[in-house]
Amino acid sequence: MAFALICVPCLLIIGITLDYSGKINTETRYQLAVDAATLAAARLEDTDSERTQIAVRHFEANLSADEIGKVTSKEFLMTSDKESIVGSASFTIPTRFAGILGITNFSSTVQATAAIAGAQVRQLDIVMCIDATGSMMQTINAVKANALNLEANLNAELEKRGVKAFDAMRVRAIYFRDYGGTALTGSSRSWFDGTKWVSINSSHPEYWKGVGDTPPMKSSAFFNLPSERTSFTGFVSPEQASGGGDAPESGLECVNEAMDSSWAKIGDIPSGGTKPLEAVFPVIAVWTDITAHRPSYSVSLKNPDYPPATKMPRTYDALRAKWDDPKIINQNSKLLVFFGNPAMVGSDKDGAADGWLKVKDWPGFMVGGTLTQGNSQLVSRLADAIATKVGTPTLTK
Repeated sequence: MAFALICVPCLLIIGITLDYSGKINTETRYQLAVDAATLAAARLEDTDSERTQIAVRHFEANLSADEIGKVTSKEFLMTSDKESIVGSASFTIPTRFAGILGITNFSSTVQATAAIAGAQVRQLDIVMCIDATGSMMQTINAVKANALNLEANLNAELEKRGVKAFDAMRVRAIYFRDYGGTALTGSSRSWFDGTKWVSINSSHPEYWKGVGDTPPMKSSAFFNLPSERTSFTGFVSPEQASGGGDAPESGLECVNEAMDSSWAKIGDIPSGGTKPLEAVFPVIAVWTDITAHRPSYSVSLKNPDYPPATKMPRTYDALRAKWDDPKIINQNSKLLVFFGNPAMVGSDKDGAADGWLKVKDWPGFMVGGTLTQGNSQLVSRLADAIATKVGTPTLTK
């Protein structure tokens, strides 16, 4: 009799525990369904009613017919600030054992909040590092062709990928050639000392005059688009492909110059705007068909125009450290988009020239396409790369 008296409450406790466990498992199912539906609605650029319809469809698609029948209410609404979607669902499930105690069902509500893609005030800064040596005519022509309507076309391509148009966009162009170049051949050169021509070797300071291309690099400031697109086009249009000659070029010096750009920072007021920036996206895009000299290439260092060590690091590690410095470039959204083959190798007077092989392992590096693709599909390929960093809704609650 004592055993029977003990068994009854024990069985009742076990039964209620099973009911409660079932309630927790069902609640998890509904939570996952609400999460998926809320994220789906946050990805859209539609009206409130269209968002709701899409959310409901996603919600029900993640539940069985029996689970849908237990839902007592569901709603997916945009917050008053238009920056988030809040989804919620209530449900009631019957109990099996707790009914003995008068508890015939369990009721619960699950909720999720997702930030709407592009709801923040955002600015995109693009620095174009363009190899301007003789073999790059097609690339320069492609940049010129896209310069006039870059902002409108890029935003249009981004919106096709579910990314809301940027509140502000700036672009900067840097043409690079070679600080080292092939001006120096052989072990000696001739120099006119005022009375006669004499043969000089590399120990003579005049030996190094004229090393590299002129200019080895040509850069603009940032242009606000679309308000300054005429000025941007005016900078881009006159450039012609020329120079080079040897295989490697000064591509790393261009990336370094790009890193030193006056990037927009969170809290800045963008040109023509009234609200401070809440998100910034710094992008360096490189177009080249050849490998890059090491940052300590001896011939480049002889060029009187070569940047000092305080500006241009002399080692790969120091250059990488600069890329990883949050004081220099935003670490959350930085991108280095490469058009070409980063596995290219070559040689110069110091031996192996393997600049891009080092850079391709940097965080934020990605191949945007081949050089041909970068030329023929410049805007769409840039949009593909930028979309990887922008516009992904996230659950905030």
